[in-house]
Amino acid sequence: MTDPTRDVEAVRSAVAGANLSRRQVLAVGGVGLGALLFAGCSSSPASAPRTSGPAQAPKKGGIIKMAVSDGQATDSLDPGLIISQNTAIVCNALYDSLTRVDDDFVAKPALAESWESTPDALTWTFRLRPGVKWHDGSDFTSADVAATLKRWVDPKSGNEMYGGMSPYIDPSGIETPDPLTVVVKLKTPNSILPALVGSNWNAKITKAGTTSFTPRTAIGTGPFKLTSWTAGTAWAAARNDAYWGGAPYLDGIEVKITPDQGAKLQGILAGSTDVTDDLPISYWTSLKGRSDVSVQTFKNKSAWVFAFDQRHAPYDNQKVLEALKLATDRDTMLRVALQGHGVLTDDFGATPGSVFYPTGHKSEFNIEKAKSLLAEAGYPKGLDIELSTSNVTAGMLDVAQAWQQVVKPAGFNVTLKQFPLNTYWDKGWMATPAFQDYWNRFHPAQMLQLFYMSSGPWWDTRYQDPRLADMVAGIMKETDPTTQAQLIQAALVMVRETYSFVVPFYTDGGWAQSNKVNGVVWDFVNQMDFRKAWMSA
Repeated sequence: MTDPTRDVEAVRSAVAGANLSRRQVLAVGGVGLGALLFAGCSSSPASAPRTSGPAQAPKKGGIIKMAVSDGQATDSLDPGLIISQNTAIVCNALYDSLTRVDDDFVAKPALAESWESTPDALTWTFRLRPGVKWHDGSDFTSADVAATLKRWVDPKSGNEMYGGMSPYIDPSGIETPDPLTVVVKLKTPNSILPALVGSNWNAKITKAGTTSFTPRTAIGTGPFKLTSWTAGTAWAAARNDAYWGGAPYLDGIEVKITPDQGAKLQGILAGSTDVTDDLPISYWTSLKGRSDVSVQTFKNKSAWVFAFDQRHAPYDNQKVLEALKLATDRDTMLRVALQGHGVLTDDFGATPGSVFYPTGHKSEFNIEKAKSLLAEAGYPKGLDIELSTSNVTAGMLDVAQAWQQVVKPAGFNVTLKQFPLNTYWDKGWMATPAFQDYWNRFHPAQMLQLFYMSSGPWWDTRYQDPRLADMVAGIMKETDPTTQAQLIQAALVMVRETYSFVVPFYTDGGWAQSNKVNGVVWDFVNQMDFRKAWMSA
């Protein structure tokens, strides 16, 4: 019987030995190496939101300066092409969607004030909010929504909404009986359409007639107007005083792409940055107890994912895939890489505790069984794997290094191929047989379409179970929420057995901010939201 404490320490030591180059140590300077090197396994928050001092009324004025790591030279102002945190943040500032969703994926009004469907979920009517203006002062109307929906299902547009919406939306079935009403007659039933268009960061509404998205033409209805843009470098936006949701308090936002996590941390400590995007958990401790900076934390930010292209041997062998899952010591990885800040999952695309999460399932960790399966698959001496990874977002490399160590005793010899931040999404992710990914939270029915079906934009495994299409159709047709949740659970169990995804846990998230900053919200769909942000003196 093994000592779990000793196992954790062994993995931590192995990871630490490979983790920090001299350049990385110098980059974080006086933060303290111990704080960065998995400074403990406590699951308590490193820092709570600021509550000291008397409550203050929001004040108008000020420009927030933000550092974002996940940005590339290929970033686009087209919301249909969002793939990085940077583009998610800028598009959330510039544009709006028809709906928004709460943590349980219940749709709430945004550009659409209300909606209803026929009993068979084949026809949806959206009634739009009156008085909404585009940034150029023109009226937002049903024609803009119709044009956006048609663009979603145009295969030539490259829109990331295509995979999820093309099975349902037929351009000929979109009608605009008046300037504030849109009727969508679907090809097949979709009982959760309002939730789906509110839980996808690509589902922003764009102005009719927009064919290219430049700094001049990126006109939205959102709370901020773009004032400058250099892809992969920096951007800025100013307050939209005519915003339908109430003008923001801030004068504006200035964002600088800062790929190096240590440099991002130094900026917040030096006061040159007011807010960061998500910060590695291994950095949180270094900010604890400070009076000028705090870490704002939130649960279930995203899932860490290891994906394997099932067109390529050995990942076309189900015994190898099951061995990978059995060899993954999720508990040790959670304690080492995330310091306990997360929740374990058994490779499901749903957060534990939600109504969609399959009940009665617990991941099995069994090294001997994994070894036996590897031998049966033809690898009695073990298997070499080259895993593509990057430090493109907070904690990604920490998780990869922890996984590299925990699967080693089962015979998996993992070499990490680390890509630069500006090339990973083009040359590592979905471009090599084994790679790392992260999943933001989507409605689980949408997850099945986006990541598990050949029509999805993020079909990581290049495998589709022949049963899945009918299961998804049944989910979308079902109008009873309880029955629908049961159908989703059944589908998640099925794909867990046949797909190569290893999803060990959902991670908590946290960003650093100056204590002059108030009202910033982490939106699990759109990332950082500044609609109600303000700065105190």
